[in-house]
Amino acid sequence: MADFIGWIGSIAFAVCGIPQAWECYQNRSARGINPFFIILWLIGEICYVASVLMKFGWVNWMMFNYTANIFSITVIIYYLLMDRRDAAS
Repeated sequence: MADFIGWIGSIAFAVCGIPQAWECYQNRSARGINPFFIILWLIGEICYVASVLMKFGWVNWMMFNYTANIFSITVIIYYLLMDRRDAAS
């Protein structure tokens, strides 16, 4: 039962970043997104992954969440960098 509840929570948290990443993809921009938020989000995800792996090992539902979030963060960072590049040129 705990794993089932974990999967529900993991999926809910995992999809939270996807709409923002999708919007960045569609608009080809991350304007209005605070880079410090993204950096803190990324640091949090990396620390969670490290602590879960050290304490529990590989837990599928946890790693699904972290992987989905890191993917969303990567997309958003890409468009933040593209916005900076465009602003510099």
